[in-house]
Amino acid sequence: MTFVLVPAKGEQEMKADAWSIQGRHTITGSWSRNEGGVIQIKLKMTFPVAFSAPKFFNGHFDPERDALTGIWGCSAELENSKDKLECRRIPPNYLTVYPSIKDISDNKPRSMWRFAIAAVRNDVRRDHWSWTYFTQRRDARKRIVPLVVRDRYFGPPLGDEDTQTMYAILPTLTSADACFYSSKANHIRAHTWVHE
Repeated sequence: MTFVLVPAKGEQEMKADAWSIQGRHTITGSWSRNEGGVIQIKLKMTFPVAFSAPKFFNGHFDPERDALTGIWGCSAELENSKDKLECRRIPPNYLTVYPSIKDISDNKPRSMWRFAIAAVRNDVRRDHWSWTYFTQRRDARKRIVPLVVRDRYFGPPLGDEDTQTMYAILPTLTSADACFYSSKANHIRAHTWVHE
């Protein structure tokens, strides 16, 4: 997901236009500063399509890491949620190879070193129009679009293996690619006869 937060009408309000595998959507939220000076942020992500319920985020801004870190879920009451979300100011092509929060907490130096190597390799492949780069993108598109169609619209329900495949591919996509693949799935749905 990519979004750029900007001030909204209220003094401590913010908003953003975002894009991801869910397509284009809007984000609204607010911020406050607690007694310790930490900036607390609450966001609500609203999707224009019927298959996606709003998502809520509650977290804080970490100036040392330049990241929004917190929990998110499908309810505004996030006390029991264990789903972690981290938003970084990293270009999307680098974020596709960025290590997970778990990898960083397990062994930060090793995971950051792997990230640096993967980011340089990714740049070389992309900048030199490498066949490997385009093959990976093509294969990801061919695998994810049918899974998104089955997940959202019609076809056999996703099994455990299909769900794992989809969630393994999603972090490797830039937000622009994810948004494009979502539009491909929407196009397939719009041009397919469905008997209800």
